[in-house]
Amino acid sequence: MKLILSLFVLASVCTHLVNAKSRLGEYYFGFGYAMADGGKGVNLEGDFLNLSANSLASDSTDFNLNFSYGNVDYNNSDESSWELGLDYIYHYDEYIFQNGMFRPFAGLGISYLSDSAKVRMNQDGFTWKFLGGTEILFTEYFSMSVGGSFKGLWSSFGENDFLFDLGLTWWINDIHGVSIEYNRGFDQEVNFIGLKYLYSWQ
Repeated sequence: MKLILSLFVLASVCTHLVNAKSRLGEYYFGFGYAMADGGKGVNLEGDFLNLSANSLASDSTDFNLNFSYGNVDYNNSDESSWELGLDYIYHYDEYIFQNGMFRPFAGLGISYLSDSAKVRMNQDGFTWKFLGGTEILFTEYFSMSVGGSFKGLWSSFGENDFLFDLGLTWWINDIHGVSIEYNRGFDQEVNFIGLKYLYSWQ
């Protein structure tokens, strides 16, 4: 009897998640604030403004345009850090865990980085990025994204870092949402914790 009940609950949840709102395959703007702390051999603290826009490139691919700007207290001086980037993301909805709670994704990205505080890299310039992970849809409006990206400089392929990303997203309704996000660069040893408001027009 417990097995039948468990299967019924699982089937109900999966049916419910077919129409769940996701960060993938949606049109939305994101406006957020993040705090940075840590540093490799130094103690830095920073405040960042984060902007993003997600748009469908096709039924299974997205473009994500992102910009961040921050002021950083670094070695007892104030420095600035900004980055403008574009990611191309493919989500494997039709191949893996179709209509289920897992939405794996992979992609690549490019950006330009100006980072005198060395929050993200030790040098400025154009960067490349490979990324991957999965979004987990717990309910129709609540999800978690877990992923990582390998990022480096075009001018110096030896200058690279691995970044871990974790995000919890709650869509209040079909238009408004909020997200709590955590990011860590392992080589630079910097942690970012942020809050973002999401506006979706689809």
